[in-house]
Amino acid sequence: MLALFPLLLLALPAGGASSAPPSEESARFVFAWRGVPVGTVTLSLAPGVRRFTYTSRHLHTRGGHVGERVREVSLEVGPGGTVVGRPSVPQALWLWKGPLAPGCVTGREELSGREGPHCVTALRGDTVEGTMLGQRFTARYDERGRMAVLEVGEARFTGVPPGVRLRPPPELFAEGVPVEGAAGPLAFSPPWPLVARPGWLTDWRAGEARVLAEAVHAAFPEKGPGAADWSGEGEGEAGGCLAHALRFAARAVARGQRVALVHGLLVVDGGPARPHAWVRVGLAGGGTLDLDPTSLDAVTPETHLPLAVAEPGGPSVEAGERWLALLRGEHRVVRRPSRRE
Repeated sequence: MLALFPLLLLALPAGGASSAPPSEESARFVFAWRGVPVGTVTLSLAPGVRRFTYTSRHLHTRGGHVGERVREVSLEVGPGGTVVGRPSVPQALWLWKGPLAPGCVTGREELSGREGPHCVTALRGDTVEGTMLGQRFTARYDERGRMAVLEVGEARFTGVPPGVRLRPPPELFAEGVPVEGAAGPLAFSPPWPLVARPGWLTDWRAGEARVLAEAVHAAFPEKGPGAADWSGEGEGEAGGCLAHALRFAARAVARGQRVALVHGLLVVDGGPARPHAWVRVGLAGGGTLDLDPTSLDAVTPETHLPLAVAEPGGPSVEAGERWLALLRGEHRVVRRPSRRE
């Protein structure tokens, strides 16, 4: 579904303390893009020599093959938190320790080595706002002073409590989620509330929306992960389900219509449920129509299971939180047999 994403943002894990720990301290985060989990990040700080390490485990797909790319970088830092021999603070370590006052430091991107201003511009309770190399970020800290959430653009890092076992994102995409039950519509157990028709949807004719879905489907010469999945409007030659949904939404806006992006799971030929994205269109009279421009297959309760409904271009926070809950095993995918009188 998703293409390989540049690892720049994967250098932004969080959580930690403001002084050297007595033993190695670590933190783990799920990285989500547009609400879809695509990797995990682990951060650690060793005592004594003060060796700071982070590891990114990142899903990538190419030609139907799902794999994992692992990147790890270790840096020795001095008492002031700067890289030994450099005046810069590692970007992730700067966030991990929790910047406590407005102001700027010279930060260093761990993977690229690029250095520049990292600034805190506002403190709002447990929330810090600022910029890193000109890109805005928002970070929220828990009661222990450890970062719980980091948002940078459409990327979101969510902390995983110690001891919590996750179904890693690569397994989520490659192996999917088991589906319990032999027949019937798909559902989550326990269920999640879902807004069927968000207020921003406009009324549209079903026939016109179907024509647009067919045009978007035909516009991708290559059906597979590509740069279009990371484009704001799904522009590019190759793209998966997210690219198709984003391009549909962008072209709908050009026609004066607003639609919703649906994050969910797809079940094909009795297999497991795998992450997927499609669109929801508002119809006159208050109804809705779900369309899958990637395959043009009908969106039915037996094949498509909505997880969250989001506004295209938004951060999809609800989707990200629900994917994390699914990775923790707090919800199951089941089939509920239809009751016949």
